[in-house]
Amino acid sequence: MRYTRRFLIFISLVLFFRLFVQIFNEVDLIPNYTMTFVDEEISQVDHFQNLNESKEYSKSQIYKYQKINKERSDKANSQLIMIVVLVIIQLFFYFSNHRESPKQNFEFTD
Repeated sequence: MRYTRRFLIFISLVLFFRLFVQIFNEVDLIPNYTMTFVDEEISQVDHFQNLNESKEYSKSQIYKYQKINKERSDKANSQLIMIVVLVIIQLFFYFSNHRESPKQNFEFTD
């Protein structure tokens, strides 16, 4: 049981670290860069003279966002699975801790 606990603690730490890394990647550390990117996209749209160019650009953006949405959905599914595994590990620790019999203290008297 001792090695099982150590193994489960190791697995839970690895999963927690992976969740932390995934969430940390979503943080916008350089908001000015993002705003610059958005401004460039807006200026590109403003320069379109032809309606067909605008349509093609819009379609490409829709496909790009559809791909990003699929990637985020896959990432969310993996995070959900990790959270479920972590909850199961924590429940195992909780219930195994309550089922163990208390150690008896033997007092030796002379």
